[in-house]
Amino acid sequence: MERLDGDATLRGIDLDPAAEILGDIIRRLAVSVGDHAVPSTGAIMAGAGAEFERDWEACGRPFDRSVLAAATSAAEALVGIDDDLAVNGDLHHDQVLRGLREPWLVGDPVLFRGDIAYDLARCLWWRLDDMGDDRAIRSQLARIARSAGIDHDHAVAAVIFRTVGYWLWGLRNGLTEDPVRCARLLSAVL
Repeated sequence: MERLDGDATLRGIDLDPAAEILGDIIRRLAVSVGDHAVPSTGAIMAGAGAEFERDWEACGRPFDRSVLAAATSAAEALVGIDDDLAVNGDLHHDQVLRGLREPWLVGDPVLFRGDIAYDLARCLWWRLDDMGDDRAIRSQLARIARSAGIDHDHAVAAVIFRTVGYWLWGLRNGLTEDPVRCARLLSAVL
């Protein structure tokens, strides 16, 4: 146990080194979860296609069907990745704090098992406003994926899946700014 400084987060450092630290943390946290009853990213993705379609209709078709198709396709490609690895389902810049025994430590993780690329989108949308253009967004994604040891196409598919899911969730729950960020992120990676 160690006391961490809540003001010394990855939000306070430049994007490129922060991206490398996030990727390194994703890779380092990917240890076996063994027999523990932990939600699976594969199970989450398994029903996503039908859920996305239903939510897309209920939200008034807020984006082009091609975006919906890309997310459904991504889910189908990723659903089979059901590794026995720990995945933090809430990893972002403000939950990585400067530590003493190690330079950076994660606070308040949400544990899943499965695809370590599952929540890459959150690593991007958390500081999306700091990324000047689509090239910067793609560069951040590539840097995080490379540092985590995740194949680029796999990383893009995971970002598409999670971003569409969050966009639809945000609309259903009355969010106004985050759906705009989701649109921006998807325009950069699609």
